[in-house]
Amino acid sequence: MIDLVLDSSDKDLLVGIFGDSIKDVVSYSCYQRQSELLVYEIDKLMNKHNLTRKDIASVCVSKGPGSYTGIRIALTVAKIIAFSLNIPLYVGSSLEILRNRDTKSLIVSNARGKRSYVAIYDKDKEILKDCIKENAEVLSMLEKDPSLVLCGDATYLGKGGYKADVASNLILLKDEVHHVKNPMEVRPLYLKDDYASPLFKIVVRKMLPSDLDEVMAIENECFKHPYDLKQMLYEMNENPVSYLYVALVDNKVVGFIDFYVTFNSSSICQIATKKEYRNKGVANMLLGQMIKDCESKEDPVEFITLEVRKSNEVAQKFYKKHKFEEITTKKSYYDDGEDALYFVRSIING
Repeated sequence: MIDLVLDSSDKDLLVGIFGDSIKDVVSYSCYQRQSELLVYEIDKLMNKHNLTRKDIASVCVSKGPGSYTGIRIALTVAKIIAFSLNIPLYVGSSLEILRNRDTKSLIVSNARGKRSYVAIYDKDKEILKDCIKENAEVLSMLEKDPSLVLCGDATYLGKGGYKADVASNLILLKDEVHHVKNPMEVRPLYLKDDYASPLFKIVVRKMLPSDLDEVMAIENECFKHPYDLKQMLYEMNENPVSYLYVALVDNKVVGFIDFYVTFNSSSICQIATKKEYRNKGVANMLLGQMIKDCESKEDPVEFITLEVRKSNEVAQKFYKKHKFEEITTKKSYYDDGEDALYFVRSIING
């Protein structure tokens, strides 16, 4: 019998099998191709050693934080195998498996937007739970505590990091702490952003008919091909899946968001801020309100999608800062022929 280990939480794909006389691991970079290759690599490795699925005694897998798509792939496959074969499933943090087990480890992974996923372990003791920190703060932590050993791919910080034996760390998840009784209840670990502390008092509420003139003024100021009045009225009064919120400063509308909610997903149609109020926390507050709305649904929304013009680098930077990941390009998406970049982020903190 063998134990199967899986990880696809970042750019690399890792598949390994451990048995009494077997240790075989395949690991390589295949960013955004894990879904194509994971099952193939499992079957290839099993066939190499003349094994079948019935020879699998347990599965060990990472659950995040990390790439939105990558996390879900390995975790979903692991859950299905464990459930279908009625075998134990062991689940651990994607940072936990990067640590040096003999030292006090500061484990990092690139969260993009000048941020890092961070955890600290002193050998086997968790000191700092998985969280998001600004890259500058991570570097400051290293300076303040020379005993910390930096672990993980820290090249984005301009640093070298300890390279763990990830497969061996995965197999060490086989204990009661990491054992999952019901595989189908496990969810990926997605860390949330903080939407607090704007630079001045901003009030966010549902859009009212009396806000229409101010919203249309922002619409025309911000968009190359703005909605006309008829389209905006449809969003307000007739579209059953549309939600509209405005941001107010001193009772004046300074921004708005229009988003749809359908089943377990939501999509941002428009988010806009009056020119003189940009980079002051308005869009953060609007996005935060959207997420609160989605989380309060009886059937919580799991992820948010959006399209953004390929030329709109400011908007792309904003979404990446808030943990949206670019998934694909939609060719000639807009009426004028410009491509759209398709972004996704989860709002589940599993």
